[in-house]
Amino acid sequence: MNGVYDGLTVVELADRRNQWAGKLLSDGGARVIQIEPTAGGPGRWCGPFVDDTVDPDRCLDYWWYNTGKQSVSLDVGRPPAQDLLRRLLAGADVFLESTPPGTLRAYGLDHGSVSSNRALIYTSLTDFGQDGPWRDYRMNDAAHLALGGHMASTGYSDPTLTPIGGQGHQAWHMGCVFALHGITLALFDRMTTGEGQYIDVSIHDACSIGTESAVPEWLYNGATLYRQTGMHASARRRPDLELPTADGMYVIAVNQTFGDRGWAKLIEWMEEKGVAGELTDPKYRDEAVRMADYRQGTAVLDGIRRLIAACKGEEVFTRAQSYGISWGLVRAPEENYDVAHYQQRDFWRDVEHPEIGRAIRYPRGPFMCDALGIAPRGRAPHLGEHTRLVLEGDLGLPAAQVDALAAAGVVR
Repeated sequence: MNGVYDGLTVVELADRRNQWAGKLLSDGGARVIQIEPTAGGPGRWCGPFVDDTVDPDRCLDYWWYNTGKQSVSLDVGRPPAQDLLRRLLAGADVFLESTPPGTLRAYGLDHGSVSSNRALIYTSLTDFGQDGPWRDYRMNDAAHLALGGHMASTGYSDPTLTPIGGQGHQAWHMGCVFALHGITLALFDRMTTGEGQYIDVSIHDACSIGTESAVPEWLYNGATLYRQTGMHASARRRPDLELPTADGMYVIAVNQTFGDRGWAKLIEWMEEKGVAGELTDPKYRDEAVRMADYRQGTAVLDGIRRLIAACKGEEVFTRAQSYGISWGLVRAPEENYDVAHYQQRDFWRDVEHPEIGRAIRYPRGPFMCDALGIAPRGRAPHLGEHTRLVLEGDLGLPAAQVDALAAAGVVR
């Protein structure tokens, strides 16, 4: 499969913060060489592990974030490994690193030290960027979501309850997406100038402008948004719209204008289930009346609650969608494998994992576009799986020299 990043060589210094950017490049066709410590990068040890067996090659989190990459295991703290990495960067298109500011300067691997490769796009992803008063502060994903403003908009509507930070490394994802945007723009620029660039990405900066409408609402309207249960933050508190079904599932029933056709179908459905109540009154045929009532959370919302409570989750989802009503069903992750919509869109990719003797089904990617060709190209690498291939094949080291480096603990 061809991809938008075909033909590019990316060197990624292994870290949990930057691996999503490396994965998107790899899934887009780039050759991504991940440089790991000899004990394995931090992403290999965070778990969960297949069959609860702690092993650097059986970490599910690592598998997802490192599809299709190559693993070269070097002790970058030692001069021979630093020289090997410099040689790799001399022939690379992109370098992706997320060490604390100043770390690589001590190794002679900062941007200035490797700038002899004038086409190299050197990308640093850090918590607060390379300069400024907070540059040396260290953060985790949850702290970024709090400081960046996301937790003010996430969680339950009840203001007495603690905000909830999104799971799945969302802050790191935002930083990686901005890094990928910068890399892509630099690649376009390089097509005309032949020159690479230095890209300095702050995860905090990415988070602080990624709060959906919270920042614009404050800047333009002076409005503070309140978090809502199961829906977008709003300048006023609204009733919960994450509603239980008859079989214990939940439906997110938000942003309903219905339209005349949708409303007529909805009333037929309610009457079929015996829950229409006062909504059969002709006044509710007027969309302005319906919307005014809906915003107040009275008769229309009560009718929706009764209807959803009288139906099973799958019925609510499929029937509402057929009426043009955009209600969503909350599913456990594994339940999505059998959803017809995903199957029709060819969303899943089976990736072989010989180490466990079976294939694992992966999502195709965060977006689908045949012209870009974003999809997993293969499993994540085993620790040091490609060390010899890269050192001998790319750098031309004799096998005996690689053996000596391995015996000295410089490589694995």
